[in-house]
Amino acid sequence: MKYLLIDGNNLAVRCAFANEALRSTQGIPTGVHFGVFQSLIKLKQQYPDYQFLISWDGHSTRRIKESKEAVGKKLIKSGYKENRDKENLPQPLKDFHDQSLFLKKAIDQTGIPQIRYEDQETDDVINSYCSLLKKDNEIVCVTSDSDYIQLLDTNVTIYDSMKQKVTTKESWESENGIKIEQYLDMCALTGDTSDNIFGVYGVGDKTALEMIKEHGSWQKVMEAYHRELDPLRLTYPDLKDKEFEELAKMGLDPSNPKKKAKYPGITINTPFTGVAMALENKSVKKIAKTTLMTLMFEKTVELAYSLSKMDIIENLPVIKQGIFCKEKILEYFNYYDIQSLKSDVNILNG
Repeated sequence: MKYLLIDGNNLAVRCAFANEALRSTQGIPTGVHFGVFQSLIKLKQQYPDYQFLISWDGHSTRRIKESKEAVGKKLIKSGYKENRDKENLPQPLKDFHDQSLFLKKAIDQTGIPQIRYEDQETDDVINSYCSLLKKDNEIVCVTSDSDYIQLLDTNVTIYDSMKQKVTTKESWESENGIKIEQYLDMCALTGDTSDNIFGVYGVGDKTALEMIKEHGSWQKVMEAYHRELDPLRLTYPDLKDKEFEELAKMGLDPSNPKKKAKYPGITINTPFTGVAMALENKSVKKIAKTTLMTLMFEKTVELAYSLSKMDIIENLPVIKQGIFCKEKILEYFNYYDIQSLKSDVNILNG
C-alpha cells in the first residue's frame, strides 16, 4: 500500500503566510483554508492512489522535561521552544490558530483521517507510522521541515509541496556525502535555533558536515578533540563559580553589551573555560577555535542529539479513510468565499 503522511502544522502555517492577504467579504481570514485545500487537491492529483493522513502537533512532554532539567543544571539558559514569543505572533500565525479548529472540521468532511497526540509532536507521530509501515509499504512525507531527513529510507521519501521538491535517501546521501544515520550527528553539532536547541556556537551546517565526514559521529568528534586538548585542560583547569563571574566581566557573556562575546552561551558548568581563558590571554596558541568551542559545549551537543531525535509511539491506530461529504465541504467554501476551489472539490473524492 502507499501512504501520504502530511505534517499538518507545517503545511497550514506555510499556507497562512503565503495567502496572508486573503479575506472573505466579511473580513474573515481565508488564507489558511484556501491554501490547505488547494494543497490537498494538488496532492490528490499527484498521488491519486495514496492513503492520506494529516498529523497535528501536540506538545513534546519528553523534550520539554529534558530541556527543563538541563536549565536547572545550568547546562543551557532556556528550554525547548522557549524562544518563541507567544504574545506577539505575526498575523498569519494568529490566523492559523484562530481558524485551526474550523479547518480541521472542514478536513473531516473530505474523509482524510487526522490524528493528534497531546504529548507528542507531529514528527514523532509520522516517524512512528514510518517505522511501522515502511517495510511493506511506500511512504511519502509531506513537509518542508528538515528534521524529517532522519526518516528517509528505501521506501520513505520527503515531498516539499510548495517547492515541489522530492528528496530521497539516495539523493540526500549523494548530495551530502554521509549516511542518513549521520544526519542527527550534524543536528547535534549545529542545534536548531527555531526550536531553541543549542549546539556548538559558530558551527553551521557546512562545518558540521565536514566534522562528521572526517570523524563519523558527534561522539567520535569529541573523542578526537579530547585527545588534542585534554593535556591543555590539565594545565589550565576549568574555572568555577567565582572565576566565572570574572569571565563574564571580560565580555565572554552575551549579556555584556560593551564587548562582543567570543564564547557566548557559556554557563558555570561549561568545561574548558580555563583553556578558553588561556587562549584569550595568549598563554597558549594554535588551538582551533572550532575544536575548543566543540569541547566547551559537549554536554549541550549530547542534549541536542536527544532533542533532535524523533520518538516512537506504541499502539498507533490503524489509518482508515473517512466518509467524503462534498456538500459539507461546499458549505465551508461558501462560508469562506473560496470560489476558485469549488470546481476541483470532486478530486478529493478520488
